[in-house]
Amino acid sequence: MLRNGSGGAGRAGEAGAVGAADDDAVGASAELFSAGDTSANHARAEHLVTGSAQSTQLASPKPRSPLPHQLRPSREAGYPDRSGLSVRPDSPEQLSLSRLGGAALAGLGRDALLGVLGDIERVANRLAGYRAEVLGALDALSRSGVAPDVAPHLSLRDAAGVSERDARKMVRGAEKAREHDGVLEALSVGDINAAQAEALCDARVPDGVRAELVAAAAAGEDTDATRRRVRRAEADHSVETPMERFERQRRSRGAGWQRDHEGMLRLWAKLDPEVGAAVEAGLEALRRQYWLNDKQVRNGRRTPAQRDADVLAYALTGITHTDTDTAAVERLHARARPDGHFPDQPVGDGDAAVVLRLPPAQISVLIGLDGLRGSTDEMGLTDAGVELPPHIVRRLACDAEIIPMILDGPGGPADVGRSARTVPLRLRRLLIARDRHCQWPGCNQPPSRCDAHHIHHWTDGGPTDLDNLVLLCHTHHHHLHQHGHKMIPQPDGTWTTIQETGPMPAPRRTNGQPRGP
Repeated sequence: MLRNGSGGAGRAGEAGAVGAADDDAVGASAELFSAGDTSANHARAEHLVTGSAQSTQLASPKPRSPLPHQLRPSREAGYPDRSGLSVRPDSPEQLSLSRLGGAALAGLGRDALLGVLGDIERVANRLAGYRAEVLGALDALSRSGVAPDVAPHLSLRDAAGVSERDARKMVRGAEKAREHDGVLEALSVGDINAAQAEALCDARVPDGVRAELVAAAAAGEDTDATRRRVRRAEADHSVETPMERFERQRRSRGAGWQRDHEGMLRLWAKLDPEVGAAVEAGLEALRRQYWLNDKQVRNGRRTPAQRDADVLAYALTGITHTDTDTAAVERLHARARPDGHFPDQPVGDGDAAVVLRLPPAQISVLIGLDGLRGSTDEMGLTDAGVELPPHIVRRLACDAEIIPMILDGPGGPADVGRSARTVPLRLRRLLIARDRHCQWPGCNQPPSRCDAHHIHHWTDGGPTDLDNLVLLCHTHHHHLHQHGHKMIPQPDGTWTTIQETGPMPAPRRTNGQPRGP
């Protein structure tokens, strides 16, 4: 997309002339300039070529109706390269647009205004592709030692005046686009937007399938349709096994928080399917409770966003900051446990803060009976459409409320099991008093970070009593189920591990197993 003033062409066959793909942007520019005259809404700008290719110029389209302002590039002569020659980026010169004032816009009908919006988005898409190429060129200079070795996002922040966070996001998107020529080309000509480009780059599919996805997106579908198409393609043509995908998702987890300019705390999180399913189920349960208690709000009902903020605050801290009356909050807290009492309250000194342990969330999982028992490698499917490996389902069943919907179980083709809280609160306290920390050899993680693991799993007939339980931290609990280990108690009160079975095979779907949406 860079053209050398000495006659080099940006693309093969252009010979210094304005590229054919650039006609679209010129047309968008012309349409904006002539927007006051609806009969000329589809006029094309004319190219004015004077002399040799060294002096290639683009005529400024002339508006057919008076417009108050024009947005033009500030460097008409181009940019000197390291050899002193004039190197001109085609796109910025050709994306010179009129600014339509209120009077001009007032004369346009709905269809014309929608057309202008479409042109604006197409130009914005092209600029996103151009930015990706410029960032790539800047990165190449830094790597070669010609330019200072400065992180690309910092250079973008300083040059464009954007926030460091936004600059990082732009740089990541540009890096992804440059790894896939077809995606970058579609973005650079304005056929897809940046969000579509990101979804297409992230798709875990063969290159041939990705090319088909790019073509479908460029044909005019919106971003949501592109994402749905990508999900379907990944389900049918994924280059990774379900277990590989799950491990990749686990590695990409993250969270953060920061204060905004008003002192409000902003949170974000990206959780793997296993943790996400449990968190989602827990938040949904609390959301239903808040919905029932919304009539207690003194100054009217909360918006859904306000209610969700209160739910999240309660889930994290056990307290609320709404203007509900005290009695309503106490009733909500009391309903957090079926017996009407607060969950685990660790013993503290004096006025130490009470830490509330939320009840385990109920998660419905559709899975074959053999898969639940660990004798096959079929995937489980939550009611939210999330696939979970069978060893994850078994681990969740150790110390959580689950509703196993078992295919081909004793009750028939789809045996809906009972909600089974396998470790009652009283028994968990006895377990904590006995073990005090994770019992995996060499680990000392506290009980707050531990699950109650069934030595002999309850799906295999193991009892829920103290002799069949042991505290394991989340990391070692996951490791045990994934790699087929078993905890063995020793006479001195310690524990050892043996590998009872081999590592779990990569999960697969059977022909009769449903897919997530």
